Amino acid sequence: MAESRSLFVRDATGLVREIGFMLGVIIIMSNVVGLGWQKRAFQFSKYPIPTNEMWAGLPPIFWAFIIGGILVLITGYTVGLVTAAMPRAGGGYVTVSRVVHPFFGYIAGWMEFLSIGFSYGLIGTAVFEGLMIFYGIAGVPVTMNADQLAVGGILLVLIFGILALFGVRLYGYILQVMFWIPAIITIIFFAMWIVGTTNPAAMAKGIEVSMGAKPEEFVKFALQQGMLEHSADVSFMGAVHYALLGAFWAYIGYFAVTFLAGEVKEANVKVPTIVLSAAVLIVIVYLLASSLSSLAAMSVGHVTVDGKEFSFFQAYSYLSYHGAVDKSLLYQKFPEFKSAWSTGVASMVARGLGMDWLSWLIALGGVLWVANDIPPFLLTTSRILFAMAFDRMLPEAFAYVSERWHSPIWATVAVMVTGVIGAIAEASESGMPGFVSEAFSGKLLWAGVIGTDIFDALFLFFFALSALLLPFRRPDIYERAAVKLTKGAWALLGLISTVFSLYLLYAFFDASAADLAAPESGGGLLVLLIIGILLYAYYWWKNKSRGVDVRTIYTMIPPE
Repeated sequence: MAESRSLFVRDATGLVREIGFMLGVIIIMSNVVGLGWQKRAFQFSKYPIPTNEMWAGLPPIFWAFIIGGILVLITGYTVGLVTAAMPRAGGGYVTVSRVVHPFFGYIAGWMEFLSIGFSYGLIGTAVFEGLMIFYGIAGVPVTMNADQLAVGGILLVLIFGILALFGVRLYGYILQVMFWIPAIITIIFFAMWIVGTTNPAAMAKGIEVSMGAKPEEFVKFALQQGMLEHSADVSFMGAVHYALLGAFWAYIGYFAVTFLAGEVKEANVKVPTIVLSAAVLIVIVYLLASSLSSLAAMSVGHVTVDGKEFSFFQAYSYLSYHGAVDKSLLYQKFPEFKSAWSTGVASMVARGLGMDWLSWLIALGGVLWVANDIPPFLLTTSRILFAMAFDRMLPEAFAYVSERWHSPIWATVAVMVTGVIGAIAEASESGMPGFVSEAFSGKLLWAGVIGTDIFDALFLFFFALSALLLPFRRPDIYERAAVKLTKGAWALLGLISTVFSLYLLYAFFDASAADLAAPESGGGLLVLLIIGILLYAYYWWKNKSRGVDVRTIYTMIPPE
């Protein structure tokens, strides 16, 4: 115990194992199922692939969810295995630093802290964007500018941050409520999408009532805005490749509970099963949502030009998210236009059936699915900071845990700071007027989707690599693991996961090449990386100067 105390901040973390199987699954599902399956599904369908060029009549995002889902199941189980072999707070930071190398573990942990921390605020702002869109579709006027979105996002960041100070037990109750209400309402989503597919008249009427024009008018306007010409920009496979970026963004967080392994009951046995079970449920939800919502939107507004079949689905995605569209002209022609979200389509169907009250309920469910991302984001990223500080590689205040609430207080406060930055970054790219847009548009991309995707893919690469190397570099840990495969099977899963994460890293860089060329985004990412390297060097030197053997810290699994 004396050696542990001399190496780590304390001889025990102060965290308590209070997360059971069901709460573990809910943490992952709440972390994942939110903005991605509602907004990004349409956002990454902005390339207008004609219906008659789609496989089985289903859009690229559906096939991206299948391909991505298979790889998510494999990588999720793999990182769950390596985490269970050393189940401590910080998850991948601990495994990478103990298996691959302390430097790579530190940088991976730093980047993932930024990725989830910025996303924490990004989602806070997205909640208010969802309120505006959903309740606008439901017939309740809600108008906001970029400044109001930012303030709303910051308020949510602060509120949930304060609640997190009271520990996992209270947060568990909050998560249960925030999960089960939208989960039940989701049944209505599916029902409305099915009705929209089988009853095109209800879909068409809902579009007209919600946005003031018939679906054919949106299709014709999209054609005037270059939809036909841009349909040749990519092949179907090219569109699937692009949609994979959106699919992975929607899947991000599928191993969230690994960061909380130090608080999971029987983590050495249950973590892989929790991750795999949650991933299976998420893949099923995404496949159903992406297919049914797009089929409902494709049931109306059919126009054929030069042998290419278009529908309201292509036009709605194109008008909402393609950069070639003149947005001022769009809103001039369709003042009630609302950006495409899959749950918004369900709300339109409800209004087409004359059930406005149901569209309000759908709006509530859609917003809650976005909002319930917030608690697990805060929990997971604060544990990364805690673990790094517990290793004495960040200010030791971040390792402080309240004796009453068993919560890392200052690590949580630090996450709130990154969340504020993320909230402003998301609002600045909303396209709405306001000081935030004027001052920060294009300048905070490193804290938005571009930065968080790249950081997360980088972290996943090292996390998967630690799984691949564990049986060979740390056979002592491998032999003690309660759940393990043969070395060959373990290495195969690790190899698949590592290659997949490398592909993602390449894809994100490739898709963001133009944005990264700008000093504000590419330079911002580089500065954040350099800050991580400097922090690592400083704390290595500081520990060494006071007689703490850092190399020994990184050969040991932290105490519980």
